Amino acid sequence: MVSTSLKPLDAAMAYPPRLWPRPIRWGNYLEVFHSEKANFLLWTRNTLIIAGLGVVGTVLSSALVAYGFAKIQFRGRGILFGIMLSTMMVPFPVTMVSLFSLFKWLGDHTGTPWLGTFKPLWIPAWFGSAFNVFLLRQFFLTIPTEISEAARIDGCSEFGFSGASSFRWPSPH
Repeated sequence: MVSTSLKPLDAAMAYPPRLWPRPIRWGNYLEVFHSEKANFLLWTRNTLIIAGLGVVGTVLSSALVAYGFAKIQFRGRGILFGIMLSTMMVPFPVTMVSLFSLFKWLGDHTGTPWLGTFKPLWIPAWFGSAFNVFLLRQFFLTIPTEISEAARIDGCSEFGFSGASSFRWPSPH
């Protein structure tokens, strides 16, 4: 890809393709960034914002739910976890039309437009992902219960311990 980006247009379309560009055109990058047809910097900014919000939302929401399934005892926990896992069997094309209808309804009834904005791209990430919840739950099950009990004795809340165990222990030391 880098090789092709440094070629003139005729060399990029040549068959058979050549691995090394002759001549090398560094000006192709300047043309992309200063083009009137394509606002590459805006596209890059939008991508970083959407990806950043999506990652933060997925990590926070999935970690909280996973900690609840792994460490907090409540009635029906296994059944709820099974229902959540069963949502992974539903392919996205099955839910696509209903999601579009939901976003349209939200725009019509909240006074805030949803269609034609970036909201449908990042807000669903803040509701967790079944696969990520499963993966993090498996990690939380490896944390000894004695550690969380010791943290509670020291005055740490359940929320505080879930945050500490979510973000400190999985990171490299």
